[in-house]
Amino acid sequence: MLPQLSKYIKNKNITQTKNLQNRSLELSLFLSIPATAGLVLASKEIITSLFGYGSFDIQSVNNTAAALTFFAFGVPAFSMLKIFSNFFFARNNTKTPFYLSLVSVTLNVLISISLFSKVGFIIIPIATSISSWINVLLHLYFIKKRNLHNFDSKFTYKFTRILLSAVVMGIILYLLLGIFSDKFIYNESWKFIYLFIIVLISLFVYFFASNFSGAFKFKDIKLR
Repeated sequence: MLPQLSKYIKNKNITQTKNLQNRSLELSLFLSIPATAGLVLASKEIITSLFGYGSFDIQSVNNTAAALTFFAFGVPAFSMLKIFSNFFFARNNTKTPFYLSLVSVTLNVLISISLFSKVGFIIIPIATSISSWINVLLHLYFIKKRNLHNFDSKFTYKFTRILLSAVVMGIILYLLLGIFSDKFIYNESWKFIYLFIIVLISLFVYFFASNFSGAFKFKDIKLR
């Protein structure tokens, strides 16, 4: 995105600049929103399937799954920040993203330190997600203030359908996890296989729902 965006901005091609920025945000949300849904709904199944063996006991699985859940809520923010920062970098502005990231890191540390004794380790992923979303809002504020971006009607159309597709996928994922719940007990040997199958089915449902609703089509990846 960055070199192409820099080229459009240098040539003062406002239409292409706006289009590329909107389409990049769409793609990041298209990937990150279902990822968040999947990680939140299946955090325990993912951790027990990947690490729930030997000395990594049930308590370790539960603690790690809880951390994964709260980290997952920040996934769209992590993704959007990579896009928003390019809005500044393409305009030769590296200071603003740096200062905003510094604020985010400071906030993350302050929340973690101040509440660690009361909440425990789980405050670290919570603080990370909270500070990341605040960072997104700060980026968006300065982007709007400096008139660097405007969301077009196509973005609004796609975003609502991405959310709808993610909800459909989430419902199917939730049902599948319930059906195969007995396959994810700690001592189950083939739980990774069942996780793999469930992930594939959920991905198929998401792409099918996205294509049906108009949220995203493979041809949309080709930005011209």
